[in-house]
Amino acid sequence: MKAKHTLAGALALAMLASTAVSFQVSAADTAVTLKGAKVEAEAGGEFSVDVSLEDIPSTKVNVMDFAVTYDQTVLNVDSVKIGKSADVDVSGDSTASDAPVFATNIKNGEITVSWTTALDSNSWISEDGVILTITGTVKDGVADGTVTPIDFAPVTRETYDGSGKNNSSMVIGYVYGGDSATYTINAEAGSVTIGSKQTTTVTTTEGGKDTTATEATTTATESKTDVTKATTTISGNIVTGTVAPGSVLYGDVNCDARVDITDAVMLNKAAAGVVTLNDTQRKNADCNGDEEVGSQDATTLLMFLVNIIKTLPYSE
Repeated sequence: MKAKHTLAGALALAMLASTAVSFQVSAADTAVTLKGAKVEAEAGGEFSVDVSLEDIPSTKVNVMDFAVTYDQTVLNVDSVKIGKSADVDVSGDSTASDAPVFATNIKNGEITVSWTTALDSNSWISEDGVILTITGTVKDGVADGTVTPIDFAPVTRETYDGSGKNNSSMVIGYVYGGDSATYTINAEAGSVTIGSKQTTTVTTTEGGKDTTATEATTTATESKTDVTKATTTISGNIVTGTVAPGSVLYGDVNCDARVDITDAVMLNKAAAGVVTLNDTQRKNADCNGDEEVGSQDATTLLMFLVNIIKTLPYSE
């Protein structure tokens, strides 16, 4: 997955979380649990860690934006696959052909994870369970008893392009039309414990004949390494605003006569170079009025959607 892929809904919620206004929907007081599995593996061997989302409320989830961190001096991560809980039917999402609903990027000991859909709540994540599985290998020479954490953190990036401020929020929640919420995230780190493979030989006698069987197990000694439990609390606000009148409907990137999070999704894809806009879409996408379409327009539209600014086009 391209590193440029940006989760518009999550960025909108992250901006929303940074504003001082109060949140007006009950879902904001709801907590979900992001949990990593604890597994064992031997040096030079393979490992597999499930990441689960638990305590999902009845309002469900259509936006996730967070990172999974690991020690790249201990582990090599080879792949990240979607889990059953997040593998819902999004076949009707027209934007998915340009940038998949589930996207990950592995780089420098960090796995960025994003999940979003523009479909209604029938296609949102609603059931507790595994949302992704991380597989890889333990590096050779890692000492027995080493416990290396699989933890969670905000994605390493600026809050928006050129802000000069680092992102400080993990986001799990929903954005749909004029309604949005971010849930409190209780993050429970997983781990990979390194141990030696032991072979046990068992000989049994039956009918005068000896039968020998071997069983391989991985045994790890107790480690002094602590795997911590982290909690991140985030809040948000209702999405509102008005569009400046005129023949150009600024912000209406998908040309459906309204401005909402689906336009932000398309504009971020256009800024990342994975969607090509026609002439009308380009005019509507020029949210800062500089006659060009890029990441600054995407930022401006997100600011409008979360009520930081009131009209489009907007320039400082």
